[in-house]
Amino acid sequence: MADNSIIKLLKYYLLKLKSFFFTKNVLSFSLFLVLSSGFWFVNILDKIRETEIIIPLRIVGLPQNISIINKCPQNITLLVKDQGINLFAYRKSKITPISIEMNGVFYEKGEVIYTSDQIRAKLSRFLLPTTSVLEITPDSLIIQYEKLSVKTLPIELNAKIDFAHQYVLSDKIYLSPSKITVFGPKGILDKLKSVKTEALKLTNISDTIYVNSKLIPIKNVNFAADETKVSIYVEMFTEKKMQLPITIVNCPPNIIIRTFPAFVNVTFNVGLSHFKSVNSNDLKIVFDYNDIIKSDNLKYSLKIQNETSYISNIRISPNEVEYLLEKQ
Repeated sequence: MADNSIIKLLKYYLLKLKSFFFTKNVLSFSLFLVLSSGFWFVNILDKIRETEIIIPLRIVGLPQNISIINKCPQNITLLVKDQGINLFAYRKSKITPISIEMNGVFYEKGEVIYTSDQIRAKLSRFLLPTTSVLEITPDSLIIQYEKLSVKTLPIELNAKIDFAHQYVLSDKIYLSPSKITVFGPKGILDKLKSVKTEALKLTNISDTIYVNSKLIPIKNVNFAADETKVSIYVEMFTEKKMQLPITIVNCPPNIIIRTFPAFVNVTFNVGLSHFKSVNSNDLKIVFDYNDIIKSDNLKYSLKIQNETSYISNIRISPNEVEYLLEKQ
């Protein structure tokens, strides 16, 4: 019952509002209001008015080995005068940036000056013939520059790649380009050893893939390119077993190291295309003399050197050997 009372009350007030707004007096008032607003708007458009126009400024054609060292304005502000209807041509959505071309001969340091006349000449292509320019801010531009040092650096891939079951790399991962030319202050470039890519994460890879990877920007350093193409070649793998000799490294010429055993059994995963071509140059089982100089242990944990990108999951048996040192 209470709900019905509320609904009846709402209907009552809605009818009251409807009868008020659609009376003759209110309709007449609304009509005159619309007409007077229209006359006022037409009158405004016909009058001479002043307004500010903000035009974005763009510096173009700057060589990569040139850096601007002073703070340049991002916009040019104009105070103009014209009929109101003409000023509509300069509404924000219609404004296009003015380009300042940086071309010519550059020295180690210098400046490029754009005078008021040069700026006005550029503006003349943008403004209507009826528009008068009262003021330009700034009225001239001074662009200070210096030449940057140049260095070529390797690109370092930052990637986490997970392969689908039974798949492995069939070749090394290729980057194109693998090196990049960078431009910057000498003090910064001297400290740089490489340029890194943004983190790349690929999962469940079961086929060859090509992907572009962005380079991580470095403050005050310009890159010749902003990305590199990553090529990842994938194929199915199988298991292979080999018997390999133990390779002695860093041993003085007057000492002979004998290991027991001298050969170990090696089991690993290898891509199908490389199954027959894998040899003892691809994998080395290493005994490093430098590791035992200060050790009293008569057993040595062997090291594995994998010279390929297509061999993985390497297991050796035994992984420890006994050894004997003999002086010549």
